[in-house]
Amino acid sequence: MLSFLSGRTRSFATPVFAHWHTLVENFQTSPLEFYEAVEAAVRKREIPELRFSRVEYHESGVLSALRIYQRIERKKLAFDVCAAPFGTGFFFSWWLSEPKKSYKALGCFAFLLLLAFANIVLEKYGVTGCFFALLLGLAAMAILVMGVREGWFLSEDIIRDTPYIGAIYEYFFDPETFYKEDTRTMYREMVHAAVLEVIDGTLEAKGLRALAPEYRKPEIRRLAE
Repeated sequence: MLSFLSGRTRSFATPVFAHWHTLVENFQTSPLEFYEAVEAAVRKREIPELRFSRVEYHESGVLSALRIYQRIERKKLAFDVCAAPFGTGFFFSWWLSEPKKSYKALGCFAFLLLLAFANIVLEKYGVTGCFFALLLGLAAMAILVMGVREGWFLSEDIIRDTPYIGAIYEYFFDPETFYKEDTRTMYREMVHAAVLEVIDGTLEAKGLRALAPEYRKPEIRRLAE
């Protein structure tokens, strides 16, 4: 069952790294059957660390109708695939973005609690409590790093933009490498290929031609993880 939070408005405040769409005139199909076929086409490519789900976005404001999207998520990047009728035609699209994570209050509370305990230990035991205060501080920092990496609290962009701390964080926990950029690009291209494969098969099953080359290329804005 889709949660209440999944029915949020799709906001362009969310970073969008790539987008693709096409319209097929005088054509109709089932969006849910299309989503099932896309999921199967992506799964057979055995892309590691994938998660599949259905999300709902408002067509406009909070009182407008909801539209179901197929989400294909890997690490911090997610494809939101849409298939929907429009007039006498039918359009297909996807958005590659970095969706906002739900706020994990427990992780934030644990971080603050450990820091508070470390301070109490130092005040009560002084030098003799330094070792335990250090352990508590290290545990708090581990939770902080995990929270930033998973998007629980404190945006990773904020940490990266903080003088000195950003450089240390990136060097030890999230360095950019050729391999990371290659795998992000492969993820984008393989999912796009799977979507095109399903669209071509759907069109050909109804006696229509596959998409022409000029309708197959996505718009790449920037790709980051």
